[in-house]
Amino acid sequence: MILYQGPSEIDGKPIIAIMTGFNSKSQNSKTGEMPQVWIIRDGIHPVDALRTGQDDSICGDCIHRPKYLGDDALRKWSRTCYVNTMAISQVYKSYLANTYDLVDLDELAVKLSGLNIRLGAYGDPAAVPIHIWDKLCAHCKSTGYTHQWKRCDSRYAEYCMASCDSILDVVQSTAKGYRVYFVQTDNQVKQVSDIKLAWCPASKEMGRVTTCSKCMACSGTRSNLHSNISIMLH
Repeated sequence: MILYQGPSEIDGKPIIAIMTGFNSKSQNSKTGEMPQVWIIRDGIHPVDALRTGQDDSICGDCIHRPKYLGDDALRKWSRTCYVNTMAISQVYKSYLANTYDLVDLDELAVKLSGLNIRLGAYGDPAAVPIHIWDKLCAHCKSTGYTHQWKRCDSRYAEYCMASCDSILDVVQSTAKGYRVYFVQTDNQVKQVSDIKLAWCPASKEMGRVTTCSKCMACSGTRSNLHSNISIMLH
């Protein structure tokens, strides 16, 4: 179903937010069974958006975007984003086939009561107006991550962890009121200043002892949790 269709909060260009997995089980072994929200460009195939740099409308300045354009954009050495392009291509294909309808968010929010959902299976939740998440998440729990914490409305901290790629990111984002999701490469940083970091229990390095849908630690500040999460680059 389509949750939002309109201008990106990042650059004003047309985007779509689509939820999948409401009537079927997610096949993602890390997240577990939870509906997923995909944020993609409207009118541009996701792969073409990657190749041309037009994915900035939904990913902003995320460092895991392609470092080179054209065919090199999809190379492993160019793009460190973990999202499989086949998955987002299938969502876009279904969208073009008119498989998804624009949903009434107030009605959907009631149906989601008691469920756990994932904001941004692809794309940054900060690209979507905050009032969409306010309505959608009124009666359910959610996980979410944003690389736009430096510049987006601070209210996104309620729903999103700050995606951090350096110790400086960790310090600066917590100072802005965010909880942290620190993607590191050296498997050593357990504490930054007085900010303690706990390893993601659904990660490979922790033996995948649970799934995101069961853990739900990455729920922003509205969860009233105080933990900050760390994971190895994957």
